[in-house]
Amino acid sequence: MNYISLFRKNTRLIGPPFKIDTIDNFSYKRLGLIDSGTYGKVFKVKNRKFKKLYACKEIKLTGTKDGLNLIALREINILLSISHPNIIFVREAKMNFLAEKFFIIMEYCNYDIKSILDSTTKFSQNQIKMIIKQLLYGISTLHDSFVIHRDLKTSNILLNKKGVLKICDFGMARIFNKNSIYLSQEVITLWYRPPEILLGKKNYTTSVDLWAMGCILSELTTSNVLFSGKSELDQLIKIFGCLGAPTSEIWLNLHSYPSTKKIIFPLQPYNSVFSKMYGKLDSVTIDLIQKFLVYDPVKRISARCALRHKFFKNVLYEKI
Repeated sequence: MNYISLFRKNTRLIGPPFKIDTIDNFSYKRLGLIDSGTYGKVFKVKNRKFKKLYACKEIKLTGTKDGLNLIALREINILLSISHPNIIFVREAKMNFLAEKFFIIMEYCNYDIKSILDSTTKFSQNQIKMIIKQLLYGISTLHDSFVIHRDLKTSNILLNKKGVLKICDFGMARIFNKNSIYLSQEVITLWYRPPEILLGKKNYTTSVDLWAMGCILSELTTSNVLFSGKSELDQLIKIFGCLGAPTSEIWLNLHSYPSTKKIIFPLQPYNSVFSKMYGKLDSVTIDLIQKFLVYDPVKRISARCALRHKFFKNVLYEKI
């Protein structure tokens, strides 16, 4: 099966392969590097005909043992099959002539949340509500489509000049199947990784994205990363130190997780936390953060339920 046939049924966007090995000198002119990662690079490009800016993700399709980068193909498939205002829009996707690279042309956004936070800019409470609300709309669409993003973090949340939020970077995303008995543990950036994955759970669900949501909401409101662990063990220690130690009473089947046999849980009262946040955050914001950061993934709030939380009462449009 060739690469094109993998996606033909899912999208109307794919065109014929490039007859050259790079995107330069074709329909788009490369302007500069935006970011680079394990599976590819993202460039700022301009459409030569319409003079419009886009982001181009260049993905290498070869280099794995079987000569096919399945993770990259999965990302392309998901991006081309889901359309929502708060999920990055793919204009077209093409393969180069040698069938070794895939180019995804996406809408260009001017900002990402992490860069804004790093610039010491502070969002107003209303702006935070607008950001989280749009993010939840995008996440709920993904989850309704049985997709887990598995790498939600502030650098993967973009904003355009109109203040419209876009979820990007689906390199770790995958289709969720309730019958899956094994999912990769090497997902989600450490600071946003939920305790069930840190403890070795292999059949986690879409709820892992909601834990990341709690971390993101806290980061937006305090301008600080909530759990900044240096290793998986340190990450767990920071989580337990803030939220208290989990028990089998609040987290069903906790001690069936592989890593619980290797860890001695500290004696800290559950949910004593956020006491340090009182005075900095209002009780409604703290309540939503706590609903995202529930230890038991089965009890963790869903994206759709979170949208009905009183946190979003009286949200007004405000330019971000």
